[in-house]
Amino acid sequence: MRPENFIIDVDGVLTTGQFYYSDKGKILKVFGKDDADALNLLKDKINIYFVSGDKRGFDISKRRVKDMGFEISLVSTVKRIEWIKQNYNQSKTIY
Repeated sequence: MRPENFIIDVDGVLTTGQFYYSDKGKILKVFGKDDADALNLLKDKINIYFVSGDKRGFDISKRRVKDMGFEISLVSTVKRIEWIKQNYNQSKTIY
């Protein structure tokens, strides 16, 4: 059976997992430069979705994912598996 959905957790997959803080709080994340190119090669073959459990850095992740032409959902890491079960066919989903 061919997978239909590819769900990617932004933090630690598209990023280095590092956060940069100032006295104002979280201000930056480090993303790989070639992620968009690789995902654009796949997007015609599989539905690509992004998730993040990082509430304080969500706007940063959302901006990067939007720049790449995709959408992202804020989903708690604790509730992630249940969210996937409710929204996607598990037998056709890669996470």
